[in-house]
Amino acid sequence: MPTAKKTLQEAAALASDKAVEVAKHVMTPELEAKRQEANAIIRRYTLFGTVTGLIPNFGLDVVAATAVQTKMIKDMADVYGFDIDDQLLRTAITTGVTALGGRILSEMASMLADSISPLKMFLGSATQAAVSGFLTLEIGNLYQSRMELGENPADIGIMDIVNHIVAQVQEGKWDPSKLSLVHQMGALAGK
Repeated sequence: MPTAKKTLQEAAALASDKAVEVAKHVMTPELEAKRQEANAIIRRYTLFGTVTGLIPNFGLDVVAATAVQTKMIKDMADVYGFDIDDQLLRTAITTGVTALGGRILSEMASMLADSISPLKMFLGSATQAAVSGFLTLEIGNLYQSRMELGENPADIGIMDIVNHIVAQVQEGKWDPSKLSLVHQMGALAGK
């Protein structure tokens, strides 16, 4: 009879979406405990990520989001038993590029909202905060799923993150009409 660890390794070796789904359903008490701890970390840092989007200074918000996401990844790596201390710079660069991309996208969205709404300043900050929170949440989910499959978090690159975010948008998990702090806070509380 195969062990859960062996099943996870075989599923990871297949490297397909189906393998990831199968591996997610193989649950041991140890993995369940790690998953619960990682989910709590993701929820906490998603809130911090959302707050970084409220920083009005372009650049400072990106640095803050990068720090939050890097610390989240480090904390989850500790939970899953990965030592990434010597690879934190690489992780910070990866999340920094993602945070910068998110900031640019949210700036474009807020400029569009500015042209339509009299609540220009508030909408820009709220949009930026929502995008920052969403990116932090999804980066956490991506890193968690990869670490559960035994993949070193330092091996996750910018394109992995971009592809994951695009897939979430295509699957309807990110709806621009739901870009509000109230919606995100409600989702965090219910998760």
